[in-house]
Amino acid sequence: MMRLNISAILMITFVLISCKSDMPRTNVPDATVNFRLQLNSYDDILNNSFAYKIFTEESRRASTDRFGYSGLMVVTGRSVNEIYAYDLCCPYEGNRNVKLTPRTDGKAECKECGSLFITIYGNAIPGRGMVGLGVAEKGPASKERVSLKSYAVVPLQQGEYRIIN
Repeated sequence: MMRLNISAILMITFVLISCKSDMPRTNVPDATVNFRLQLNSYDDILNNSFAYKIFTEESRRASTDRFGYSGLMVVTGRSVNEIYAYDLCCPYEGNRNVKLTPRTDGKAECKECGSLFITIYGNAIPGRGMVGLGVAEKGPASKERVSLKSYAVVPLQQGEYRIIN
């Protein structure tokens, strides 16, 4: 009986350790995100494929707006129904002042470390909306399996979304 319990504990420990090493990580600290996208007015650029828009404290529209650790980078995928939101902070650097530069090909780069991230893919999570993957394609973030910090984009009504964490 004791041998079975030790074997089971060792097996569970091995599985947990193996799973953890395969999980992408980020060096971006948690910070509150609460922002409303309005594609029918202010944010109409996001009605195009592979579009992006940056939001920082200067983008504040309401007293409740929050922009994460370093600001928000909102991108659209191949379809304008695919909207993903990420923190602007490079997840490899983890420094609020080292921000990503979005590109029109569905990627974002860090000029500091040279990492390149894919921003146009994600998953629909029931009850949470769309959540981007933000996987590193090249650079030190790729070697270390560091991904962008992603936020949920939840549809509200036609042309309006809430970005939250």
